[in-house]
Amino acid sequence: MTRDTLEFLLETQFHDRRLPGLGAVVELDGRRWELALGVSDVTTGEPFRIGDHRHVGCITKSFAATAVLQQIDSGRIGFDDALDSFVPGISNGERITIKQLLNMTSGVADFVHSLDWLPARDGMSFYAADGDWSQERKVDVMRSRPAAFEPGAKADYCHSNYILLGLVLEQVTGRPAADVINGDVVASVPGLTSTEFPSVAQLPDPHPTTYALLADGHTLRELGDMNPNALWTAGAMTSTVDDLLIWVRELADSTLLPAELQRERLTPIHLDGRRAFHRYGLGVQRLGALVGHNSRMPGSSCAVYRYPAEDVSVAMVTNASVDVDAVSMEIALAIVRTLYPRFVDR
Repeated sequence: MTRDTLEFLLETQFHDRRLPGLGAVVELDGRRWELALGVSDVTTGEPFRIGDHRHVGCITKSFAATAVLQQIDSGRIGFDDALDSFVPGISNGERITIKQLLNMTSGVADFVHSLDWLPARDGMSFYAADGDWSQERKVDVMRSRPAAFEPGAKADYCHSNYILLGLVLEQVTGRPAADVINGDVVASVPGLTSTEFPSVAQLPDPHPTTYALLADGHTLRELGDMNPNALWTAGAMTSTVDDLLIWVRELADSTLLPAELQRERLTPIHLDGRRAFHRYGLGVQRLGALVGHNSRMPGSSCAVYRYPAEDVSVAMVTNASVDVDAVSMEIALAIVRTLYPRFVDR
């Protein structure tokens, strides 16, 4: 009965949202349910494959935050260190702390809202030379704009925080941020064999063709590979569903961080303008009792969550972006509510 209900739910979401491809995996008590619908390529009709490599966008923030927390554990930096010590010239930088960057309470202006950035975003050209924004260019945008709010006044989801954390990582380690994340985080979690902070735009094979669902609600626009410099430590990484399911256990249970830092990571703050249950920890999204992260970006949406109390993990992937708030997050929530009718995003 539950399998039939989940299949009906996923098929309904797939058709209602007019996606080219959609896949879901549920792992519960050592059992696994999965379903793939639609196509990886609308021209060839190749079936959608759950196991493909894909961009995981904002889930990158959970890896970047872990790398920063490792540096805090080592004593190289502290939660209360000021941003200005690493990246000078940002409004309120002398009062913004590392912890405020991690939990989205810094008030730094978001570079993605700049006039220079919007044409590239709206034109879906995160790719090749169009997406090769240097980090200094992003920082220049942040320096040129006033603070969005006073540090600590509220929490607002902002990509700039994680670009700045990437620059902090590079300063305290003397290594490229990609090398720190790949070497200190990814390589330290057994089983993450298909996850990386890439150096090139090309996704490993096999991978789906990615699309944008245009405003008319039915036209798909094919997109290319995303330049890793476009969103860098805020959204460059690639992975697979199986790897994400391993990673979400690490986020929930932690083998890389001591208990005190894990408690800090999972302590959430309500995000301004979001539903009451939608909160943010240190690079971790909290939806009630769920731990994980989601991503919505040109060409894809994905989400992975763990419900520790029930020993269940849910992963959702698509190969299209739609003009709604993280379609994969919404469908993953619907799956959890189907499995646990009394789950009230608590």
